Amino acid sequence: MKCLAAGALVATFALSAVTASAKTLTLTIEQSRVLAIKALNAGDAPLAWSLATGLLKRDPHDFTALLVMARASARLNKMPEAREAARQAWREAKTPQQRFDAAMVRSQVLSSSGYRTASQFWLRRAIQLAPNDRDKAAAVAGLRYVRSHSHWAFKIDASLQPSSNVNGGSANSTMTIFGLPFILSGDARALSGLVGSLGATATYRFRPSTNTLSSLRFSAVQTHNWLSSSARRQAPNAKGSDYDYSDVEIGFSQQIRASVKSLAVYHWSATLGRNWYGGNVLSDYIAGGVGVQRPLSPSVTFGADLGLQRQLRADVFSRSAVVTTGSAGLTWRLRNGDRLQVTVGDQDTHSKNIEIDHNMVFAQVTWDKARPIRGVRIGAALQMQHSRYGFFPFSTNGRSDTGVTASLTMVFDRVQYMGFSPSLTLELSRVHSNVSLYETRNFGVVVGVRSTF
Repeated sequence: MKCLAAGALVATFALSAVTASAKTLTLTIEQSRVLAIKALNAGDAPLAWSLATGLLKRDPHDFTALLVMARASARLNKMPEAREAARQAWREAKTPQQRFDAAMVRSQVLSSSGYRTASQFWLRRAIQLAPNDRDKAAAVAGLRYVRSHSHWAFKIDASLQPSSNVNGGSANSTMTIFGLPFILSGDARALSGLVGSLGATATYRFRPSTNTLSSLRFSAVQTHNWLSSSARRQAPNAKGSDYDYSDVEIGFSQQIRASVKSLAVYHWSATLGRNWYGGNVLSDYIAGGVGVQRPLSPSVTFGADLGLQRQLRADVFSRSAVVTTGSAGLTWRLRNGDRLQVTVGDQDTHSKNIEIDHNMVFAQVTWDKARPIRGVRIGAALQMQHSRYGFFPFSTNGRSDTGVTASLTMVFDRVQYMGFSPSLTLELSRVHSNVSLYETRNFGVVVGVRSTF
């Protein structure tokens, strides 16, 4: 076996050894690698760095030496050298275990350098490359740790949804006004098609104080619609892009505890936004909200929220509105770990426009199963609402709408890539109105991607 005999290496080893005699030592390549790893694990970064330097002088492609060099350099605060060694180790990795180890070390070096977003990317690669459950668990734990200590958090949502009603049109082909039937135009009726959605959120979390946690949020969402062939026959002049929707927001929020021992967590937020419909500006809005979360017992949490939003419409200014929403709810953590939440609330929309001005009461029940069933995580929701409008020209009794929406979501954890799994949501909604124009039905199948961790 080839041997490594380097003066600098020997001197460093001799200085760190507990001995008064100065002797020249000869180590095999494998012995040098083992000694470098032991020195690193023992916290002797200078010795590990010197051993790795000697090994890399002999062979610049030595994978183990590159890993040791990356970690030792990071501990010695030689960050550019650490990042370069980590990059080179990734290039030299050949086996699945080596690629996992290289991804983990690269994420550690990036995190130590302050690049925590990039570190999360490499931890997700490590999750994907993990050769066994133990290594995967270590990568997942690392991802959660880095994410909790990062100022920036990013979230991307993408979905594709076949829908029976992309335009929110009437479920009826005719409407009755004072006992007389009128035929609705094709684009006033429900149009089937495909809805694609892409959303992104970036959150900057300020350094927390003892009792407060503040964050700044930027978000954007874009939907695009494609009409089915039957919808195009029904409404020849309509295009899917006529119903596209997009929105951008910037918001600030803060969570506050009265003291370290306080059980209640208060929160407030302020948001500015603009949205578009059919490619044209729809409205600008400003919103604010306050709320509280407080555990009532180890398994029950109470929450309440109050929000106020001012909408300024760009299409028809009389449609501008002030929306006030109040809600309260309870969340139960069941014995089997399932999560059950019940929320009730009231929303008042005040506007000069009779089609906009209304009051709505609502209730929602959500359930999330703790344990997957054959690798599938399941959640369900049921929402009911009743809206009451004042004077309405098409009805002597005004307008009254009652809606129900039910959904079932499945996340397939066994199919993963870098910690992301496909999801499938089945959603059915129905609105019954005493004004037939506003009766709607929609069935959608939403295919998306969700983070597993």
